[in-house]
Amino acid sequence: MTKRGRLILGLMRIEDMPVESLHDLLLFCLEKGITTLDVADIYSDGRSESALGEVFRRHPGLREKFFIQTKVGIVQKEGKTVCYDFSKEYLLKAVDNCLSRLCVDHVDSLLLHRPDILMDGEEVGEAVSSLLEDKKILHFGVSNMDRSQIEYLEEFLPCPIEVDQLQLGLGQSFLLSGPLNVDNPVQSPLETGGLFFFLKRRGIALQCWSPYQVGFFEGSLFLHPKMEKAQECLADLSKKYGVSPCAVATAFLSSLGENVEIVIGALRKDYIQESLDGIALPLEREDWYRLYCSAGNVLP
Repeated sequence: MTKRGRLILGLMRIEDMPVESLHDLLLFCLEKGITTLDVADIYSDGRSESALGEVFRRHPGLREKFFIQTKVGIVQKEGKTVCYDFSKEYLLKAVDNCLSRLCVDHVDSLLLHRPDILMDGEEVGEAVSSLLEDKKILHFGVSNMDRSQIEYLEEFLPCPIEVDQLQLGLGQSFLLSGPLNVDNPVQSPLETGGLFFFLKRRGIALQCWSPYQVGFFEGSLFLHPKMEKAQECLADLSKKYGVSPCAVATAFLSSLGENVEIVIGALRKDYIQESLDGIALPLEREDWYRLYCSAGNVLP
């Protein structure tokens, strides 16, 4: 069975991509060793899953070469989030819809897409048990959850939580700022409570989404005016290591440990290659902290 890789291709924006262009991109990824694909039922109202499913339908045997991860639990109407729903009935129906759009009989991993404050652990556990028993999912994880939410769900689940997908990057480094300096200007609405080291200790994969964004979709790390110091530092280190600034920004994350995985939304081969270059780049410790401080973080 295909295993999850450290670099994950996020397919949020493929709904209008020609089938053969997407097929060509997937073949490129396979050639480069990228085998994990990340989607969600709400991406373009299901059309991203459908686009991927059409590739699998036209090219039998391709699906088995990839580790497919999708997410459910967000309820949207007219493109706007109205609530979260982790009820057993909703989760089972949502997964069936995902499988239909993807043209597959199972996904390799299912993530709950953001926390549902009203979630009942027993219902979630029953839903996951049913999905595992029917072999509609093989692995399970969550996204945007803190330690307390993970520990709560663990009491009811028949399997381990293998993934927590969180936003992390130079432009949004709150997960790293707390342990270093309680007066750090980088703040977050997420109650981290030592979440970074909790995940590391548990061996739960920390999947970094939007690794090159500033804040919550405020703009590109490489272009945003408030990230000028970070951009200067990235440019300097790119010269030192002979790689692109994107590769250096990727190395900033990959240096955090083997449990850290990076979800990139790039659909251009050259951008994907730059991220791959960063996965393999060993940053010197002093350079890592220089990057960290350039993003506005303060060392005690």
